Parts: sequence; C-alpha cells; structure tokens
Amino acid sequence: MLNLYKYPIKALIILFLIFSNQAFSQKASVNKDAKKNEICGKSLEWYEDNPGLKGEYVRILDYCKDYAKDKSPEGFISNPILSDFGAINGVNTRPRDSIHQGIDIIGSSNEAVIAIADGKVLETTVEDCWGGTVIIDHGKSIDGKNMITIYGHVGDFLVKENDNVKRGDVVAKLPEKVKFRCMARVRHLHLQIGQRYCKKEEKDNWGCKYFIKDFYSSLNPHNYWAKGKNNVTCFEKNKTYDDGTITFPFRCEKTSSID
Repeated sequence: MLNLYKYPIKALIILFLIFSNQAFSQKASVNKDAKKNEICGKSLEWYEDNPGLKGEYVRILDYCKDYAKDKSPEGFISNPILSDFGAINGVNTRPRDSIHQGIDIIGSSNEAVIAIADGKVLETTVEDCWGGTVIIDHGKSIDGKNMITIYGHVGDFLVKENDNVKRGDVVAKLPEKVKFRCMARVRHLHLQIGQRYCKKEEKDNWGCKYFIKDFYSSLNPHNYWAKGKNNVTCFEKNKTYDDGTITFPFRCEKTSSID
C-alpha cells in the first residue's frame, strides 16, 4: 500500500484525481437532470395552447420530472423514456388498457428521429389516432427474429416508401404540434418492434392491429442495444455496429470532459 506521507506529491495527485472525478460525476448528474427537466417541459407544449388545463399540466410535468427514465449511457445525454416497455401507465400518467409494447421517448418540436439500424421503409402514413407513422423493416435481430419497427407519433417524413436507410439516417421529425389523440397531449416517439408486418391491404382485418400483426406481443427493444441487453446505445458516426442490433432513435448529446 502506498504511504501517502512518504510520497506527498503522489498523494496530492491521487487526491486531485479522486476529487476531480467526483466533481465531474456530480456535474454530469446535474446536467442530465437539467436536460431531463428541460425536455419534460418541451414535450408538454400542447398545454400552452390550452391554458385552462393548468392543473393537468402541472401534474404531468411533475410526474415526468420524477419518473421519466434517464437511460443515458456513460458520456452521453439522451432523451428520457417516459413510458417504458411493459409499463402500465402512459405518458399522460393514466393507466393503459394493456401492457405497453414499445418505448415512449419524449422530445422537442421538430427534433430529428433517426433510424435505429439499416433497413427498408415499408410504409409512411398519417393514421387517425397515431398521426404520422413510419414503418421500417430492419431485417433480422441478433437472435434471428424479424425487426419490423414502428416509429409512431412523428411529424414530417424525411423518407418515402421503399427507401433504403442506414443506421443514423433521419427518417422523420417530431411534430411541431401535438394533434392526434394517441399522442396523449405529450410529444413523444413511440418505438415498437414487431415481427409480422400488416400490409396495407390487410389493415382492419382480424389479427392485424395498426401496423404489425403481433402488436400485443412485440419484442422488447432493450434486448437489442448494440452494447448489450438493457445498455442503451447512442449512435456515433464513423463507428461500426453489429447487424441485428439497434441504437437510440434520437441523437445524443456528448457530455463535457473535465477541463
């Protein structure tokens, strides 16, 4: 064991590194909390046009600040998940009719939504309840399952049907205004991965709910992150990722290093 009294310079260096790392960790934590609270506020801009519902706004904002999950990987700040896979409550805090089969990630007006993997665009549509929705076939997962992915509740489309996309490509933007009922007055991306696509001519048929046939038995996205199960992975340009894995559907912000 190093005798700190015998080696005072080394002792000072060690103490400096310890306190610097602690300070950086505390700063990163504060930055992430501030970012989460900021995004919570921006995701609820619907209420600015509906001031009569201030009580509901305050309740959902407090819920978002307290319960939105910050799953940012080390070195990054990512958008929070307000209603995770398997959740029984929606983004508006209300109980769901069934267990959540996707992840709901809150965001800002016109924020870019990016492809979670390479793939082919199967459908772009504006659905009566969901609003703007992009369906992309991302091929096979690392465990050999189809990955038919719903990017729901978006605004402008940046791709069209039959386009090929690369991981990290912008496929849509979040809407400027929250207009559709299924968005629950909260701006967010609904990301859901199924295995069986509902073709347009199959819509409204028995067993074909919204965009995938296995709408109520979908894959858990957290099983397929590029850095491993339950390890949210931010997309970085010039990095390579294994086929069959996914990266986060929003751009992540890199945290500052120690000055």
